[in-house]
Amino acid sequence: MTSTQQPSAYAASGVSIEAGDRAVELMKEWVDKARRPEVVGGIGGFAGLFDATALKDYRRPLLATSADGVGTKVQIAQRMDVHDTIGYDLVGMLVDDLVVCGAEPLFMTDYIACGKVVPERIASVVKGIAQACAEAGTALLGGETAEHPGLLHPDEYDVAGSTTGVVEADALIGAELVRPGDVVVAMASSGLHSNGYSLVSVRIDRSTWTRPAIFDLVSDLGEVSQHDLEEALNIGVGMVALVDPDDADAAVRLLGEHGVQAWVAGEVAEAGGHGPGGTVTLENRHA
Repeated sequence: MTSTQQPSAYAASGVSIEAGDRAVELMKEWVDKARRPEVVGGIGGFAGLFDATALKDYRRPLLATSADGVGTKVQIAQRMDVHDTIGYDLVGMLVDDLVVCGAEPLFMTDYIACGKVVPERIASVVKGIAQACAEAGTALLGGETAEHPGLLHPDEYDVAGSTTGVVEADALIGAELVRPGDVVVAMASSGLHSNGYSLVSVRIDRSTWTRPAIFDLVSDLGEVSQHDLEEALNIGVGMVALVDPDDADAAVRLLGEHGVQAWVAGEVAEAGGHGPGGTVTLENRHA
């Protein structure tokens, strides 16, 4: 810039087009690692493209979609100045919503809002998202990075995303398939991430697993009651599957073969007067 040139009004407002372009260049190598054969082109266009030809092999394909964020977990990433792991939380929240209805995740897009675009930091966030997408078998098809000076502080950002998957109509999983007597197969959580149980009347036996130490730390430092822990946090169970009793051992064995710690944690009971949503009953205490 010469002495006679003035900064653009856009730059004067705190928005840097150059920083945004630099962030895109830095994230490209990671986005390329989160591809599927159906992806057409690369990032940088106005829309991500996905070849849907394979859907012709389905008898009645249902598209499933989910949108979510990671909530206040971004504060942990920001305070630790570690930004390449929050993407795993985001992808997990999105993909889990598809998996529980039986859908295969196909692709996702992300949205990052920040007070100031720091290219290396934005690229680090996208790196984590892309790595998680690759592990989940879903393509990172595109996204948006928005700079909001004045709305967010320079070191603040938030992340959200949307994902789409497909499931054969007659393979759709839902509460209507659950029967009293079905077995609850618990899958271990990786730490502090959100989970909910609201499908049927489920009895989960706390004594079937030991609550991870991180939850005791939260309880002690935050003076959080047992009730509040169980209402807000997963206390060691990342997901549950409700299966026929005859399939329970096979389900636990299959999950173990894929590196997922799993165990039988309870059973499904009659919903009784609890209404359509049912209830979850936690019995006994942790081992």
